[in-house]
Amino acid sequence: MKAKALSTVSAIILLGVSCAYASSGTEGADFLDIPVGAEPAALGSAYTALATDAYAPVWNPAGLAVADGNQLATQYNSYLESMNYEFLSFVHPLAQNRDSSTQRGIGVSAQYLGSGDITRTDIDANGNFVNPGGSFSSHYASYNVAYGQTLTERLSMGVTGKLINAAIDNVSANAYAADIGTLYKLSSKINLAGTLTNLGTQLKFIDEGDSLPMELHLGGVYRPTQNWRVSSEVVYPKTGLVAFHAGMEWSPLEMVSLRAGFKTDTLDGLSPIAGFTMGLGLHVWGQEFAYAWVPYGDLGDTQYFSLLIHFGERSEEKRNLIQYQQIKAHRTVNGKNDESEPELQQLMQLLSTDEDGHVAQSGTRPSN
Repeated sequence: MKAKALSTVSAIILLGVSCAYASSGTEGADFLDIPVGAEPAALGSAYTALATDAYAPVWNPAGLAVADGNQLATQYNSYLESMNYEFLSFVHPLAQNRDSSTQRGIGVSAQYLGSGDITRTDIDANGNFVNPGGSFSSHYASYNVAYGQTLTERLSMGVTGKLINAAIDNVSANAYAADIGTLYKLSSKINLAGTLTNLGTQLKFIDEGDSLPMELHLGGVYRPTQNWRVSSEVVYPKTGLVAFHAGMEWSPLEMVSLRAGFKTDTLDGLSPIAGFTMGLGLHVWGQEFAYAWVPYGDLGDTQYFSLLIHFGERSEEKRNLIQYQQIKAHRTVNGKNDESEPELQQLMQLLSTDEDGHVAQSGTRPSN
């Protein structure tokens, strides 16, 4: 019993220390604050207004409404000590009715933080640590289902449901939570967003329970040119200090994106360099391989590697095709089937531009 108790304490300490610099609070399941995806991590976690891709189920479910086609994201993160942080996500835009302008999308994802094998320890009669033999493991995980839809041409909303599971040796705990997100397209160059994350039950081990790290995120992104993106957000946690995130991306070539960021919620007790992040993205045939370096001062560095894969027809192309079919059907019913009319000409040119642009930009990332 003593060995089991000490093993449990060791795992709690290990996982607690690994997550402490991800949040300034003292809540349970702080692993939910660890950035998901190499691109968001490189941008200093300033991603709430950028999440219109396979990272949307975690960062902002409202982005699912405007996601471009089917997407798959995977991540491997060599975390501190012997811990690994992994992520898998898939998003799918739902079919749009001809008589409706509402766009909808769904997504599923999973986050997993594992400790690897930990050697069991005990305390002998003299108060010394001894090894009774054997090992055990521990983990935190979140399994997410998300939905988003547009309310107007500019505004979309979404919600994510979460099942959170934790296990330390043979002791486990579960909690349930939800995220609520909004995304507003202020202009062709500016998006604004807000999320309220981790509203849910306590994560309770045996008789001890901790609240989840509930936070309010308010962010925005500005794209002055096609080659530059600047994002920022303010984070208001239920406990702890208000944090600021900022990120910048420059694409000197169609196939390369260079990223850097800064965040303040990892600076408590650490050197200022612990707030800086950087990384790059390589875009080939519409797919992205991304890398991010996220330091934590004396605690060490983390290395992110992720893939973002697009497949299937893009949502913008489908919307244009539906609009074209609606206009053409209306003209036919009214005895007008002349494709030389200005509206049809303009839409056919847009369809042609989209198709050519998709081929010409097959090595670039989609615009948010």
